Amino acid sequence: MSVKSYLQETLAAYIALFGISDSTEAFRLFIEAHDNVIARKNLAGHVTGSALVWHKASHTVLRVFHAKQKRWVFSAGGHIDEGELPWQAATRELHEETGIIATPVFFDLQKPMPLIMDAHPIRLSVKKNEPPHWHYDMVYLFAVDQKPHIEADPSEIAEYKWVDVGDVTVENSPVDLRTQMLRYGL
Repeated sequence: MSVKSYLQETLAAYIALFGISDSTEAFRLFIEAHDNVIARKNLAGHVTGSALVWHKASHTVLRVFHAKQKRWVFSAGGHIDEGELPWQAATRELHEETGIIATPVFFDLQKPMPLIMDAHPIRLSVKKNEPPHWHYDMVYLFAVDQKPHIEADPSEIAEYKWVDVGDVTVENSPVDLRTQMLRYGL
């Protein structure tokens, strides 16, 4: 399955579950307008895959302070390599940035479904010679029974902490996480 067809199918299913939002509309417009939606050379933006690690017993999630973006984000994430789907990129990035090996929770066993779809701007990077652009981020939930040992990549993660799911709200995240998890029956 191509990334673009996966995105079109997943976006339709996500909208059917949660309705249209600013982010899902931005995803739709971006996917319609571009053939290669993962190319970093696409200066309009690109689709990325991210991981949100949830420790079920304590109902906490791992948050990391992104060293480059200088803001708190979900556990790990990044660009999709050729031949990968977004959930596979999230799995790889989670391991590369934190050392965690985990499998995402698939809410629909026929199609990996993100917990969150978020479109957000990325600042100018003089170091990478990249202008401001957009990331169309698909965030997948990774549930763990025990809090794993974190081996943070300092070039990616400046700091990390476990926070209560209820503390991840629209003031510090793209969504109210508790509400979003309840929508999925968690």
